[in-house]
Amino acid sequence: MDAWQLVVQLFGIVREPVIQASMLLGDVTFIVIFTAALVIGTSFVFKEQKKLPLLLMTVIIGLFLGLSFKSFIQEQRPCEQIPGKIPCPEGFSLPSLHSLLGFTIAIGAIGNRSFAIFFLYALFIAFSRVYLGVHTIPEVAAGFALAFFACVLAEILWKFAGWEMPREVCIRHDIGSLHK
Repeated sequence: MDAWQLVVQLFGIVREPVIQASMLLGDVTFIVIFTAALVIGTSFVFKEQKKLPLLLMTVIIGLFLGLSFKSFIQEQRPCEQIPGKIPCPEGFSLPSLHSLLGFTIAIGAIGNRSFAIFFLYALFIAFSRVYLGVHTIPEVAAGFALAFFACVLAEILWKFAGWEMPREVCIRHDIGSLHK
């Protein structure tokens, strides 16, 4: 058996669990509850609870930006022209809010011990959206870009309010001190 046959055989074994997990991540209620549990649980395991308020603010800003862009751009989902692996969800597709949520949390954890877990989670979410045919790679990339912007914007607003940045936030720059 050559290497390619081995890869095909291994993919055949994991294909069904990947489809099932991807479909679970497509359910909005599940992903919100699971992501909240993952973030809270991981913050206690790695003792990173002090960053939770800033992370919550970042997620809210990210979702606001994502929903605003969706309603402004009104990009049709790719599954409306080419059927995907699941029924085509309602609403517009650019940016992927699932990817935006995952990458917002991952970017917010850069430099922390929890980063690897959140980054893998975000990559799986992004992969699942494209794999299921409900988003394209550029729509997932737009979610990533907005996630980064949301993190920077949240930090600027946090500093503007005069609140002390948690030490656990490790993206270091001077953008929040524009008033100096």
